[in-house]
Amino acid sequence: MSKKTIKNCTVADAYLEVMADRGVEYLFANAGTDFAPLVEALAKAQALGTPHPHPVTCPHENTAQHMAIGYYLATGRPQLTMMHVNVGTANGMNGLLNASRGNIPMIFTAGRTPTNEDSLKGHRSLDIHWTQEMYDQGGMTREAVKWDYELRNGEQVETVVDRMLSVSMSDPMGPVYLSLPREVLAIEMEEFTYTSPTRIHPAAAPFPNADALDEAASIFAKAKNPVIITNWGGRNPGVMPALVNLAERFAIPVVEYRNRYVAMPRHHDMFAGGNPNPFVEAADAILVIDCAVPWLPSQVKPSEDCKVVHIAPDPHYTMVPIRGFQADLAIACSTDIGLSMLAIAMEEPAKSNQAAIDARRKSVTERHQKLEDNWAKKLQEVKGNSPLHPAWISHCLNEVAGDDAVYIKESQLQVQYVNTNTPQSILNAGASSGLGHGMGVALGAKLANREKLIIGTHGDGAYMFNVPVSAHYVSAEQELPILTVIFNNQKWQAVRGSTMGMYPDGYAAKANHAPLMYFAGDQRYEKVCEVSGGYGEQITDPDEMIPAIERAMKAVTVENRQAVLNVTASDPV
Repeated sequence: MSKKTIKNCTVADAYLEVMADRGVEYLFANAGTDFAPLVEALAKAQALGTPHPHPVTCPHENTAQHMAIGYYLATGRPQLTMMHVNVGTANGMNGLLNASRGNIPMIFTAGRTPTNEDSLKGHRSLDIHWTQEMYDQGGMTREAVKWDYELRNGEQVETVVDRMLSVSMSDPMGPVYLSLPREVLAIEMEEFTYTSPTRIHPAAAPFPNADALDEAASIFAKAKNPVIITNWGGRNPGVMPALVNLAERFAIPVVEYRNRYVAMPRHHDMFAGGNPNPFVEAADAILVIDCAVPWLPSQVKPSEDCKVVHIAPDPHYTMVPIRGFQADLAIACSTDIGLSMLAIAMEEPAKSNQAAIDARRKSVTERHQKLEDNWAKKLQEVKGNSPLHPAWISHCLNEVAGDDAVYIKESQLQVQYVNTNTPQSILNAGASSGLGHGMGVALGAKLANREKLIIGTHGDGAYMFNVPVSAHYVSAEQELPILTVIFNNQKWQAVRGSTMGMYPDGYAAKANHAPLMYFAGDQRYEKVCEVSGGYGEQITDPDEMIPAIERAMKAVTVENRQAVLNVTASDPV
């Protein structure tokens, strides 16, 4: 057991060094007056060359939170964010909710306004320090985090840091919250000693219960019409190879319903599209993996004889207050491990059902081919359309970007037209539908792998939610050139779709311009990027799509600067 000692330090010094020792590489922050001891500690660490997370200035909390999410998705390593007292915490809630509902580990911290009025170092020195104080600052985060606390003294720094990281990284993963009072960060210590490396680690991913696994294997090996349904299975990079193997070996169709990642490559014969309804109606066995909502009960329900099995780190999705989906078996384990072991367990019982499996393979493959034919037909129909159809925009991006690009999806990107053969080629961190996640995720992913081409795709409404001035600033300041493509249909399509769905013959449906869903005027979003030295272009002609992408790609890959393409887009119909 090794020990490290810091001499003549503050609590802030110790806190940063322990974070760095535990592998936290970056601090994404939007600072305030509560940061003074931390800013001093960072400057000291930079001057003396002592370990510390690299600070990244984020002019808005949305950028900071989602950069941490993007970095984690690209590396599997959680990062540190810090916001300004209660107001910064409030601004960071969008990213926190996305992390919470997406099971993303995040070390979310905020300063705590001073409580001492005149004597302790770091005491209140501005009138705002009285009005910023809350009875329970962490209370606004509590429903969304796995753990929250307020740092009390220097002696507990190591315990608190290890507690945050181990809880956050244990399944089901999720964010944690820590408030940091200014007076506590400013406490001076003659020395601080901590253990390195840590002896407190996250819980190992559990293996599935053997009896439950055997029962599931028997159900699916003998099933006539099984189906697998997922939503965010592809967040775990190990899921794609395990799922492909299971689906391919036993000819089980895979539906990705309102997916945020890709777990099954779009051109694989076992990919069955995004509509679960016909499969749920016909199924005698359903495997739900990483999917809180596998179908809409108001539209479809499994038959009484159908067996439903859930596999996930938290197969009952306890973050959701009300959830009544049938669960004949609920197996808690890391999803990739569960899928791999299920495939092994099915080998023997499936031998007696091989003829049915072979027949099903033929029908599933034929059904998939119809998807392929429809995709090709749609592309031919819309390639000359203006406004540009999302299918054409997506196809053109793939033509220029090639197979290695990572797409951050906050738009109507048509995933079937881009390469999805590798895990995590599509990232969508909007687990709570908190728009404004895409640009931060793109920047975080780029920071994690500077050689990777990162393409952020956003609707025009989503682009504005990203606080783009903040994101473009970070892109320039940190030298993180990304390509941002705006699918600009001049509306919030989700709002329109929801309203028309509820009131198909109502006043809003009959209105030329219903309230609160449309954007007026020709918004030149590409100009925002130019403020930070980037390249911007507006596209209205479908024939100009590929040349424009090539010009933007030159800016990103050759000139090492960000680019924005503002594309006049239609709805994906």
